[in-house]
Amino acid sequence: MNRFEEEFELLLKCKKPIIEVVTYEWQKLQTAVNAIAGANLTKWKRWNQSVGIVDTDGSIEPIKDPLALLRKYRDDQDSYYLILENFNLFMNNAEVINLLFEIVKMKKVKQKSLIIETSDVCLPSALAKEIAVLDMPLPDRDFIKKIAQSVIINTELATDRYAITEQLLNSVLGLTTTEVELAFLKAVQKYGRLDDSVIDYLISEKEHIIKKDGLLEYYHVSDGMDNIGGLKSLKNWLSLRGKAFTQTASEFGLDTPKGVLLLGLPGCGKSLTAKCIAKSWNYPLLRFDLGKVFGGVVGQSEANMRRALDVAKTIAPCVLWIDEIEKGLSGLGSSDRTDGGTASRVFGTLLTWMQEKKEPVFVVATANNIEQLPPELLRKGRFDEIFFVDLPSFEERKEIFRIHLAQKKRDPKGFDLDLLAEKTNGLTGAEIGSLIADSLFDAFSQGKDIDTDGIIAVRRKLTPISTVMSEKIAAIREWAKNRARIAGDEFTEEIQGTEQVVRLKTECYNPLLG
Repeated sequence: MNRFEEEFELLLKCKKPIIEVVTYEWQKLQTAVNAIAGANLTKWKRWNQSVGIVDTDGSIEPIKDPLALLRKYRDDQDSYYLILENFNLFMNNAEVINLLFEIVKMKKVKQKSLIIETSDVCLPSALAKEIAVLDMPLPDRDFIKKIAQSVIINTELATDRYAITEQLLNSVLGLTTTEVELAFLKAVQKYGRLDDSVIDYLISEKEHIIKKDGLLEYYHVSDGMDNIGGLKSLKNWLSLRGKAFTQTASEFGLDTPKGVLLLGLPGCGKSLTAKCIAKSWNYPLLRFDLGKVFGGVVGQSEANMRRALDVAKTIAPCVLWIDEIEKGLSGLGSSDRTDGGTASRVFGTLLTWMQEKKEPVFVVATANNIEQLPPELLRKGRFDEIFFVDLPSFEERKEIFRIHLAQKKRDPKGFDLDLLAEKTNGLTGAEIGSLIADSLFDAFSQGKDIDTDGIIAVRRKLTPISTVMSEKIAAIREWAKNRARIAGDEFTEEIQGTEQVVRLKTECYNPLLG
């Protein structure tokens, strides 16, 4: 019995008048109520406006008006649990709220409880202190295994031929019961089997379903840590944390790593690092767009946040990537005046989860604008460490060139990497990558292969971000000195001055240089 089932059973045994269960899992809810009712020798029923009251024996009372339903329940002397399906549709009605308040005040003589089934929290303020709210978790591996066994039997597959492995179960974690069952059935219809050979198909189905929700995006990652140039300090730190998710590490006394915050300029490898962590640890990567959390309906934003975090917890172990987190938290300072405090509550939900989570969800948050980060996010306990990703050093630029050239099927040994690194002081990793790409276009148009001189010629035409934002970079570096660890080399080069950049730009227009 999981934590939800224990709490739910306890509330029903205590004769809690009204319980709201936030879930899409109507089958699981009915299964849980049926088990608890049987143990307590109590009947249960369900109500739906399109049908009425449906008893477990199949009999129907065609009471479709919610007010008439609540009056009948209030006056009924029998003991039973009643599930109200999709009752959030009526929770903004004043008469409904008053009747619910009357039911709350009833003497707890009978074993009676109203169970409001809803996909989002819908508590009116008058009842906020009177109704218990529970979030039903998504199916775990044990429940998914039962679904798989049921599908195998119902589709008349040979049960002795199909081993339900941990990998198969993991491939559909994060989906609802209905979605899991449908994914399994589609796999059986398409391939005629349900085993590890259909895992790629199940993962593609999960990716489509999660993406449809709009809050999380399931990423397929192909790059490992070897595809990151530099950032040795960060790589070493991550290498140690990657081994801390095992049972052996837990028994040794290690805490489960919470996550890391990467600060710095765009194009320096923060987002690439998030992707490479997932590949290196062989974990699923979920990209969380905070901007999509906020909805126009009251309570929707908070529900969206909880739903996204529930998916991450269910899929765990996984990497949760929050890209440019400062943009998702914009407007936080004026939240009470502009949105009734919604942004503050959503942010508070995220912070509390990050602080208290026990599941192996490793959060990788990236930020470009340090000034927009709220101080609550930077305190110890939210992240294991804060790293500052600076512009690449001389040696790091050589390594970045080596990686990009190899990716373009060119032998790095055929290039003067020392000269290229010298000429690209102040460039980000992304800008170095663009030099290679632009050089290939130039070389292809001229019918030759790229070389060191060609790359330097393209460099002369580029005004790097370090020149455009030189003052801001200096301020960020000063901020990071005592507040964050350096992700790469401790030694930071001075950015080449604007005079040299202007000279290079002038040179690129010199007819003698082409």
